[in-house]
Amino acid sequence: MNDLILIKDELKTTISDFNEPFTNYLENLGLPTEGILAPISERQIIINSIENEINMIPENNKQVAVYLTRFLASVAAGLFDGAITYLWNETIKSLRKMIVNYDLDYFIKVTADNNNRYHNLKTEDDLSLVADYDLLNTCNRMGLITDHVFEVFKFINYMRNHSSAAHPTENEIGAYDLLSWLNNCIRYAINAEPNGDAVKLKHLLYNIRKNSIPDEDLSYIGENIKDLPTIMVEDFLSSIFGMYTDPNISANIMKNISGIAKFVWDACTETKKHLIGEKYGYYRKNGDIQRKEKANEFLVLVDGLSYKDEDSISYELRDTLSNLMTTHNSMNNFYNEAPWARQLKQLLPASGNIPSSVLSDWVKTIVVCYVGNGLGYREGVDEGALPYYEEFIKNFDNKAIACLLNMMDDAILIMDIDTKKANERFRNLCAVLTQQSKNAFICDALNYLVNCNEELSNAHKTTAFKNLLSKVNSQF
Repeated sequence: MNDLILIKDELKTTISDFNEPFTNYLENLGLPTEGILAPISERQIIINSIENEINMIPENNKQVAVYLTRFLASVAAGLFDGAITYLWNETIKSLRKMIVNYDLDYFIKVTADNNNRYHNLKTEDDLSLVADYDLLNTCNRMGLITDHVFEVFKFINYMRNHSSAAHPTENEIGAYDLLSWLNNCIRYAINAEPNGDAVKLKHLLYNIRKNSIPDEDLSYIGENIKDLPTIMVEDFLSSIFGMYTDPNISANIMKNISGIAKFVWDACTETKKHLIGEKYGYYRKNGDIQRKEKANEFLVLVDGLSYKDEDSISYELRDTLSNLMTTHNSMNNFYNEAPWARQLKQLLPASGNIPSSVLSDWVKTIVVCYVGNGLGYREGVDEGALPYYEEFIKNFDNKAIACLLNMMDDAILIMDIDTKKANERFRNLCAVLTQQSKNAFICDALNYLVNCNEELSNAHKTTAFKNLLSKVNSQF
């Protein structure tokens, strides 16, 4: 312990001795130094406090935490923006390890169900192809991280993406920020374990694949499915649907799924049932006869034929919206959203009407991307995609606007809404929508959002907005 204290004191002296000549060196080269290196006092705060955090990590994990070494090297050099990148890399590496230890095949099925770009993933190495936002989202859905941790990690990822010269920002990274994020990384990624519901589901998946479950046990299992969180039940439905429609499914797995499928189906929302029904049309359009027939068989099994989508418009729209949202939440979104927006335009039916089953995703994604993240030299949006967003919004009818008003408590919709540019754009959007709607209740609610003094992220909590929203919902 005394040796560590001496080393820390020596390190602080070395940093102080190195900082001034290095800064002079940069200035003599004609390079900028202002705001590049964190103050020595900030670096010393981390060096003084880091020991307790690192000691939380088991030795076997500590010995392979390469990115934490790079994190500390960046801290010592005063490059806090580099430090957050290495910290994030360690977080993602640890989450990938937890995924593999839990159930890689199930993770891939859930991820692919939410974004079809991942349908060819198969191995642990393929996890590097999953965008960070999508990885966090799936971990949250599976119960590997909680809702709170999901929001914490989304924010750290947000700072990692936008704390560089490419995205000018008022957000400065301080010593206590890095220490807090390090603590979260250690607690919720490096040292984390899946929650109880996730462990139960893991055991159930194993037994479905490997064992012949007695009929009386299948009924008991089915009855208890409804006790799981809805989002986990819905992802489980997607997984067993995927297994059931696999042409190579074994008779044993088919029997196990047949015994619980109706229970799982009944525990899901209408939106999820429509999503499963949409896959019939997708298989049909792509000439996948075996999967199409198995999908129909599954829908018969669960009494879900009324949800069958004969074409694939809803499925393809949802898939493209998912890709657009992933791109929006990734680096360089200002330059990469336009191709997905263009594809949405091409997918729209001639009538321009959005299928009811995908309306919520449509409204949220278009509004989030139109409003932007409030960063950058522009208006915080991809200017190449903006004309598409404006065209889509012009076609919002009363049902779509009511859908938007009911989303004012949605964490994704309001994440950036209080930044200056995004706030202005959202209020202006609401003003535009008042000109499109002839419904007095909708216009009253929109005008409230245009003029309210509260932060928009808290508007849904006010009694005034709740009363206005209640009147809107009475119309639909």
